[in-house]
Amino acid sequence: MPWSPFDILLSLPAFALVLFRLTGLVLAAPVLASRYVPVRIRGALLVVLAAMVYPVVALPEYRQVTLPAALAGAVSEVMIGAAIGLSLSLLLTGAEVVGEVVGQQAGLALGRVFDPTINDETSVVGQIYAVVFTTIFLVAGGHRAAVAAVLDTYEVIPILSYGFESGVVLLLVEMLTAAFVLGIRLAAPVVIALFLTATALGFLSRTMPQLNILTVGFTVRAIVAIAVAAIALASCDDLMLDAIFNALETIRSVFGVDPAATRLVS
Repeated sequence: MPWSPFDILLSLPAFALVLFRLTGLVLAAPVLASRYVPVRIRGALLVVLAAMVYPVVALPEYRQVTLPAALAGAVSEVMIGAAIGLSLSLLLTGAEVVGEVVGQQAGLALGRVFDPTINDETSVVGQIYAVVFTTIFLVAGGHRAAVAAVLDTYEVIPILSYGFESGVVLLLVEMLTAAFVLGIRLAAPVVIALFLTATALGFLSRTMPQLNILTVGFTVRAIVAIAVAAIALASCDDLMLDAIFNALETIRSVFGVDPAATRLVS
């Protein structure tokens, strides 16, 4: 029997709860939260996903949710999706910070550009690291895995059944740690190369005092940093894939979803 308009209106609060959890992901996840993705595209994606999931996850006892109950549960629903998206975004931020550090150490941070996605200035090297991470994230299917993780949470966390738990805080702390470790491993080749370059230039300035070491050193450090960073970025796909996979596995474990369901293209 087809639904009447009155039945559809009664189901709107429950549909909104399903939509809120997905909204949290779209507002915080890498790529999905980017300003390069038009708002209409993100809105259409949310509505389509919610329409597909709603008949499965909104059981009959949830389809008559009242408006006050939906408003009370909106925060917890958004928090689930936002925690998953923000956890992955921390890795992207870590990669971008690495570029900032490398640019400052090499003297390349003087030429900054405006990044419209964050409405602030950033270094060119930082954008390169962020673009490489985002490309690997997309090619590996990280965006699909993030959406799948949110959809799978409906199986273990029904709507209106999640309260604030310490697991979310621990998840964000663990992802901060993972982003820090990823940043150290990405920056290590360039930082070590620049350290050896500075040491060599120091010995050179002692043996050849007439050489303008400041002028020569600036050019040499920039060339070394760009060359080593290019080589390191060309071979860092496994490192970034491992970080993304481990992050998704941790996210699924915290929310009680089967970690074995994580799928990435290697």
